Amino acid sequence: MEHSRPWYRRPWIITGLVTAALIVLLFVMPTPYYIMQPGSALEVRPMIQVEGSRNKEQGAFFMTTVSMREGNLLAAIISRWDSRYELLPRDQVLVEGEDPVEYERRQKEIMKQSQQNAILAAFREAGHPVKEKLLGVRVLRVLEKMSGAQVLKQGDIIHRVNGNPVRSPEELIRQLSEKKVGETVRLELTRNGKTLTPKVKLGSLGRVGGKDRPGIGIEPVTERKIQTEPEVTIRAEEIGGPSAGLMFSLEIINQLENGDLTRGYRVAGTGTISPEGEVGQIGGIQHKIVAADEEGADIFFVPADIRPGDSNEKKALRTAKEIGADMKVIPVKSLREALGFLKKQGLKKAS
Repeated sequence: MEHSRPWYRRPWIITGLVTAALIVLLFVMPTPYYIMQPGSALEVRPMIQVEGSRNKEQGAFFMTTVSMREGNLLAAIISRWDSRYELLPRDQVLVEGEDPVEYERRQKEIMKQSQQNAILAAFREAGHPVKEKLLGVRVLRVLEKMSGAQVLKQGDIIHRVNGNPVRSPEELIRQLSEKKVGETVRLELTRNGKTLTPKVKLGSLGRVGGKDRPGIGIEPVTERKIQTEPEVTIRAEEIGGPSAGLMFSLEIINQLENGDLTRGYRVAGTGTISPEGEVGQIGGIQHKIVAADEEGADIFFVPADIRPGDSNEKKALRTAKEIGADMKVIPVKSLREALGFLKKQGLKKAS
């Protein structure tokens, strides 16, 4: 009489269990890291429409992206040998108390602000009519551990502090910085069309220069309305972050002037943009250089290193050299500098 062997003595079951365990360990088990790697170089012309524009581009402007995802053990291992994989601690990606869903929402809001800045910078540089109406400070997120969480909600628009108007996050921060932790301030805000006047006790946002920095515990963004003539529409789909600002501005100006700033070149780049046209530093520059090179870019605009700690320019030049890129890496401090460089270029010769 034969007896069946116990399951743990059957090789195919053991092999299957070991394989499943490895899959879970390498691909599913979470790690305290995010993985950043090269994303794409995306043509911006299809994303932007200036009303009435009929210009044709012989070349193209490209924004560059990075791929950011929650890390697994396999990616962490690969990052030790492959420079395309950059390991970032979660607290360098997510702000305190933020989860991945809130992170994505924050990135999309930052992209919206970047688009508005790009429109303002482009129209002002090109000398076309543009109006900016500041409506207040919108609450993007409330910090749970702060007293503001008891009275403020996501989407609230703050208009006044102790009767004094606030039109931007900078004005709000300046007014609160004149107070002390523990003081109470009266806010005037709108929520779903209704006016509210709650009082909030100021908490500490951390120490700066040996002193507690007072705050109400929110992540603020500017609520504003922009009117242009002609009208501009930007559709960037699911892309988030602020780094496409410079390239958006260049495309808007190109359509406003009905010219061809590309001169036949494939022009990629990155950099935040201020309403005044200043270009700012971004993250993941080395990965964006790789993405632009893979797309066959001829020119890459990178934020110039101006202040202590700036590193975009140095990293971009080093990465371009390491990968043997043929494209020109051009550091710029402003939208005007980028325009000046393009206008000096002759037409690209056909090859």
